[in-house]
Amino acid sequence: MSNEQKKDSRIRRIEDVFILVSIFSLWPVILGWEGMLYQTILYSALIGLLVIFARRVRRFKKARSDIENDQDG
Repeated sequence: MSNEQKKDSRIRRIEDVFILVSIFSLWPVILGWEGMLYQTILYSALIGLLVIFARRVRRFKKARSDIENDQDG
């Protein structure tokens, strides 16, 4: 594996872990807990998930264009 592939793999793992942490951050809401700390965690999770979503959409678009370029060439 090249250095770039290792870096991409590590970033994807970090994204996956963040997604799981974001899911667990919903539990205070489900349990009815209230507080500024929980609100901050929820909004941080939302922002992080949006960033991950944008990164993955870009990654899929790049993969699609790479496949199309390979088929054309």
